[in-house]
Amino acid sequence: MSAQNPDLGYGEAMAELEAILAELEGDDLDVDILAVRVQRASELLKVCRARIMRAQQDVDRIVADLDEFDGSDDEDADED
Repeated sequence: MSAQNPDLGYGEAMAELEAILAELEGDDLDVDILAVRVQRASELLKVCRARIMRAQQDVDRIVADLDEFDGSDDEDADED
């Protein structure tokens, strides 16, 4: 599964990262595979960071919308 896959979720990426970490911590890792695993981990970290940034933007937008909504309620109350 490619890290560029837009369907790769945060949980899936983290699970794969945990598996890679466990493999890297083991004593039986083939040196020839080490660079491949580290590269994959780097790709997965980028996916996770992108998902976190997108979630933060979504939360910021929602909070801004709520603040705007709350502000319009205050104006309506002042008119009464």
